[in-house]
Amino acid sequence: MNRYLYGLLALVAGAWLMSPSANGAGFWAWRREAVLLTGLLGLATMSAAILLATRPRWLEQRLNGLDKAYGLHKSLGIAAGVTLGLHWFAENGAKWLVQLGLVMRRARGGPHGPENALIDFAKDSGEWAFYVLIALVLIALMQRIPYRYFRWVHKALAVVFLFGAVHAVVLMPDSWLAAPAGWVLIVAAAVGGAGALWSLAGRIGKTRTHQGRIESVAVSPSGLIDLRLALPAPGLRYRAGQFAFLKFDALEGPHPFTIASADDPCRPRFVIKPLGDYTDTLAARLAAGQAVELEGPYGCFDFSADGKREIWVAGGIGITPFLARLDALAAQGGAKRPVDFWYCTQQHSEAMFPADLEARCARAGVTLHRMAADCAGLLSADRVAATTGSLDGARVWFCGPSGFAQTLRSGLEALGLPRDAFHSERFAMR
Repeated sequence: MNRYLYGLLALVAGAWLMSPSANGAGFWAWRREAVLLTGLLGLATMSAAILLATRPRWLEQRLNGLDKAYGLHKSLGIAAGVTLGLHWFAENGAKWLVQLGLVMRRARGGPHGPENALIDFAKDSGEWAFYVLIALVLIALMQRIPYRYFRWVHKALAVVFLFGAVHAVVLMPDSWLAAPAGWVLIVAAAVGGAGALWSLAGRIGKTRTHQGRIESVAVSPSGLIDLRLALPAPGLRYRAGQFAFLKFDALEGPHPFTIASADDPCRPRFVIKPLGDYTDTLAARLAAGQAVELEGPYGCFDFSADGKREIWVAGGIGITPFLARLDALAAQGGAKRPVDFWYCTQQHSEAMFPADLEARCARAGVTLHRMAADCAGLLSADRVAATTGSLDGARVWFCGPSGFAQTLRSGLEALGLPRDAFHSERFAMR
């Protein structure tokens, strides 16, 4: 995903290079150009981050899934914080250098009239927006902050962007109006501004939202929450492996969960493992008949890639997309190519869910391999290759912890698996 970030930075820098520069030379001319470049980079990266946050369908497909889009969104947000920090330093650092006697004070071109009120507002609002932005970015990056607060931080960032866009447009050099840098600035302000207003109006995902209720909820001995929803017809049209956002509480907001069924669009199933401050409380808070709001489907973890054979690897609760795929294959009469399914858990007792996994694999024509770390250690690339016999033409579908994914992917690539043959889903959306 970083190639998109680097491409955007290169595009913006190129537009700046092709635009009129400050007259003269020396420290103050270069300082002005540094202020303009860093400000333009900050506005463009923040605008792109806001665009991704609106979850557009066309970008989801281009980026190979909403989970990847949110990874890029995070990188863009960090880049915006860094470039706008440099922008603030380029603007204010020169004053400190003058005070220290390291740089001569800038020569003024004669008496000046009163400042325009709009320019005054743009300068002041831009500076205060920067301080708020840095604080909000730091808060957003703190994983310990509960999601319900993280969500409101992102809402506030939309307001900050609007003030920053006014700052940039009002203070844009007149020479940029007919130059590439000016065009980039105006497009970034317009796209980001529209996305910010869309977010503040609560319109993100509304075209994909379904109102339903909880049909049944059961909790396994290991703590897994097995949830079945009831939706009005035509229900949720999705592909096995996709996920949806569920909202049980308006104050908490929506959370992403993988769809664990493929049998009935009006009765989607979700299997949720308590992994954090919110999911730890769900078992006690959910009950049959309760209203629920579902947004989706999302994701490109859909088993659509061609190949001679498939290798599935599920880490713990990462089994959920494979349960949906097993149902889909069984409905189609079984898999049309060899499929080896590795179900990896920390403890042997955790692998007992679901109880009918062997029967479901048999109906789908899938070979199941159980792997419990407390009995047999962690699954290695060598073991996968030795069991399957050959990685030639194989496609690997992985859902589990990111560290496990990186280790397994590196090992399989060292054994000859092409990089684009390993498909994984990000668990973290922040």
